[in-house]
Amino acid sequence: MRWLWSVPFLYSMSLLGDIDTIVIPEGLLTNTGLDAHFIAEFALFVATVLFGTLLIGKLCKYLFKLPVIAGQIIGGIILGPSLLNIRQLSMFIHPAIFVDTATGNLYSFVSSDFFVLFILVVSASITVGYLLWSAGYETNLKSLLKVGLIAVNAGILGAVMPIAMIGGLAYFLLNSDISQMLGLGIVFAATSVSIPIAMLFASHKMHLRSSQATLGAAIIDDVVAVVLLSIFLIFLQAGTFGALPTGYHAPESSLGLALGRMIMAFIVLFIAGLYVIPHVVKGLHKRHFSHLIGPIAFIVMLLFFSGAELIGGLAGITGAYFAGFFHRQVDTKNHAEKIMSPFVNSLLLPLFLGSIGFQVDLKILTLSSWVIVGWLLIAAVFSKVLSTYCAIWFNNWICLPKARWSWLEGYIFGASMVPRGEVGLVVASILRNSGVIDFQMYVISIVAIVLTTIVSPIMLSIGFARFDRIAVSNKEEKMVTVTLGMLPIIGANQLFEMIINVLIADSQFSSAIRFSEERQILDLKKYNVKIAYSPDEGVILEGDKDQIAKIVNLVKKEIIKDVGAIQA
Repeated sequence: MRWLWSVPFLYSMSLLGDIDTIVIPEGLLTNTGLDAHFIAEFALFVATVLFGTLLIGKLCKYLFKLPVIAGQIIGGIILGPSLLNIRQLSMFIHPAIFVDTATGNLYSFVSSDFFVLFILVVSASITVGYLLWSAGYETNLKSLLKVGLIAVNAGILGAVMPIAMIGGLAYFLLNSDISQMLGLGIVFAATSVSIPIAMLFASHKMHLRSSQATLGAAIIDDVVAVVLLSIFLIFLQAGTFGALPTGYHAPESSLGLALGRMIMAFIVLFIAGLYVIPHVVKGLHKRHFSHLIGPIAFIVMLLFFSGAELIGGLAGITGAYFAGFFHRQVDTKNHAEKIMSPFVNSLLLPLFLGSIGFQVDLKILTLSSWVIVGWLLIAAVFSKVLSTYCAIWFNNWICLPKARWSWLEGYIFGASMVPRGEVGLVVASILRNSGVIDFQMYVISIVAIVLTTIVSPIMLSIGFARFDRIAVSNKEEKMVTVTLGMLPIIGANQLFEMIINVLIADSQFSSAIRFSEERQILDLKKYNVKIAYSPDEGVILEGDKDQIAKIVNLVKKEIIKDVGAIQA
């Protein structure tokens, strides 16, 4: 026996540049075989993390009314080094020993490090890839063209203003260099739409035009944030911002070559998306292999994810986003989304959010660190609200009086854009692993992101209370909420899918968005109606009373027609 080598984290050894490394012999980890006790410990570890994350997430929701995303991150923080630190429990720290028979060397790894590494790798590739695939899948080009100038402007400004304000804050408060300034700003550029939409439905405010604008603006600023991240990484690799971060490996030495690779990657992705994906999906439909659309979409997502990084030096999430966007154009019956979403949202997403908290050690935060968290939170909130007010001001300046927005509508719109969620967490992880932000700033960013998900519902509650005290117009008096309930025989989920199929057949299907906890929403702009599915409340319709009646009658008619075709 020569040495026992314990590795706390194995992450992207290629990023370490010229730092001396110990090379593990090829095939050592796979040829040695896995001990049954090691596998059992791994299963117990994953079960513990998943159960703890889900349980704490639910407790935070029901006891403190926190969004599920925030609750599950808090669950990871509690399970991680900040409090319980379950990876240091005696049952998880047994050494996993691998023997190199050729040299006689023994390589020892702490078992829990392997377990955490596995969760991080799965999260960084599959879960993160799916989250951006889903964002692309929810991007309906026709709907984007119809959301109106105010949503477009709010979406673009909502991505740009946080970069400017938080970047400036980082420069003056933290003395950050330009790469850290821009990187930290990009972390807070994208909006998490699922949190405010859940509250808008719970408060019966989805019929408001500010709610409709939130859907469009949040998607737009996601797109802008992802594109800006890729451009930022290209310039970073080319050394445009000065010396590269410690440990960051850049394959390019010139900006021209980096931009050339980026353009080539976009050309390849767009050709594949416009011609290959439609051909494959239509071929599977034609040959009655529709059950393979989901697995093929998953494979394409991984290919786009890796291709964006390996071909163009782009962020892998950019490729995943466009994979979802192009797939949406041909998979009109949502085959892929129905297969991929339940598994990822119910299992992999909680593991991802838990792993985020797992990497956060609040013990390293000093009083000055919490002051920085406070300033970041203020800038994160103010930048989004200001961007929506700027969009409203421009809209009111060019539009007729009837189309103008009130400042209260602007406040509700801005409060809906405040929370950062999955995309912000993904970007923070990418920049931390790239060395753009250090571990302490990463922890500070995660804490600030979680706080934005808590602040937004509070801001919305204040806005709704004010809104309810103002007299509503005649048109808004026709806006109602109809709850169809759980339907114990048919099932609420099945009824929701029936409604989707009926609307697709009637060419009225506009956009569908799936949120956490299996909640879904259909936005029917033609009818001025939104239809939601909640596992706890069933199917809910909100909007124009007369149009809701038309939709319900249409669905009844089609269901009766299908049932009438059944013969004994």
